[in-house]
Amino acid sequence: MRLAPHIFFLFLASLAIGSSPARAQALVDTVFAWQGYGRMGQCRLRVYTAPPREDRTYTIVIQELAENGGPSTANDIKHLAELAGRTFGIDPSAAFWILHWGAFSFEGARPEGRKELFIRATFRRIKSGGIGSPSWRVLSREEVEELTDRQFD
Repeated sequence: MRLAPHIFFLFLASLAIGSSPARAQALVDTVFAWQGYGRMGQCRLRVYTAPPREDRTYTIVIQELAENGGPSTANDIKHLAELAGRTFGIDPSAAFWILHWGAFSFEGARPEGRKELFIRATFRRIKSGGIGSPSWRVLSREEVEELTDRQFD
């Protein structure tokens, strides 16, 4: 029974040291596969809750992977948004879709390189009920961090 007070003391001591709080995690963080025309595609897909001040409910970050032997995420974004939306119960028109390229996107690239590109796609519903073509915008890392409510790492 003497062990419990010691554990409690260690817990209090760790709080006093000023350890930083854990960062919130993405709601979903997975390798997502889809059937393109003829070949399977794959990407890393993360779903975040958008900040309350935004007009969209979710922010979805899609990373183009070097291992992807199928269509690129940019070429298949409309199809990918529909499939991922159905899979995770998200209306594609209620989300920011961010395509992300970095060293992880290219075979043989040095991982310490900080060159990266973020492009945001947004969709609107059309009269038929489907989603229309996306609107595109290049973003900075800081803007992506804002759209993920500072959860993006």
